[in-house]
Amino acid sequence: MKLLHVKCCLFALLVVFAPAHAQTFPSKTIRIIVPYAPGGSIDLTARLIAKHLQDSVGQNVIVENKPGANAAIGIETLVRSDADGHTLVLLSDSPVTMNVHLARLNYDPLTDLVPISKVVSSPIILAANPKAKIASIPDLIAAAKDKPLSYAVAGRGSASHLAAELLQRELGITMHAVPYRGGAPVAVAIASGEVPLGLVDTAAILPMISSGQVLAMGVAEPVRAQSMPDIPTLSEAGVPSFSAPSWLTLFAPRGTPQDRIARLNAEIAKIMAMADAQRVLFAAGLEPATNSPTEMRRIIEADYKKWGQLIEASGLKAE
Repeated sequence: MKLLHVKCCLFALLVVFAPAHAQTFPSKTIRIIVPYAPGGSIDLTARLIAKHLQDSVGQNVIVENKPGANAAIGIETLVRSDADGHTLVLLSDSPVTMNVHLARLNYDPLTDLVPISKVVSSPIILAANPKAKIASIPDLIAAAKDKPLSYAVAGRGSASHLAAELLQRELGITMHAVPYRGGAPVAVAIASGEVPLGLVDTAAILPMISSGQVLAMGVAEPVRAQSMPDIPTLSEAGVPSFSAPSWLTLFAPRGTPQDRIARLNAEIAKIMAMADAQRVLFAAGLEPATNSPTEMRRIIEADYKKWGQLIEASGLKAE
């Protein structure tokens, strides 16, 4: 009888403590995949998140760079990982809402990726070389109609390229896209006069705007960038209702428990509200901005449809 009593007590303890142990999260190192080489705005943002998340959750948080195939290698690594919240990926909008319309992929961004939270907005800027004498939207229209005009973008089929395609449709003009491998080469090309203008992410061109090497004509966001409040939106600059917002979002693989998604969402909101984190991001031309998984899903689905329709109508092809 005594032995039976002891067994019953042990069983009761297991019932009480086993669920709590099973639900402990995080229980091991969290890995944030960055599907690009070290350096750049996505890598910077991931490392900032890793630093503060590690301090908050009491587990190691590492950033793992897996560049290649327009982010597909990193995304496929996530998709194959355990759906337990310990492997995440930080992505821009391009591989989630654009690339799928341009190439056959081994993942479905709408079903294989679970959004945790938007992390930052990464505004795209229409910028020109001062010597090009294109300082306004009317100047741009006149220049494009006077002679063939080239513009720089960070890769064919990229967010900046699609924003430029949308802009041309809104203005009724045609320009020739000159693709470069990333935002930094685009910024250099505009500043040097190799091309008269281009669309590029703020993080790449902000130093050249600050130094006066390039002229910022407008941001492709619905509201002005907090890091550059004096630069108008393109809608304010003369392209009514124009909006081509670009963002970075943290994702988990399909099947990740909702309570873990919610925990990570709360942690991201807390990090993005920190003054020191905001200083780092604003200095890099990034805008801290968080939301719920449901709201981020709605944005992804809307952008997926919008850019898919534009790509089909424009006949764009990937590089």
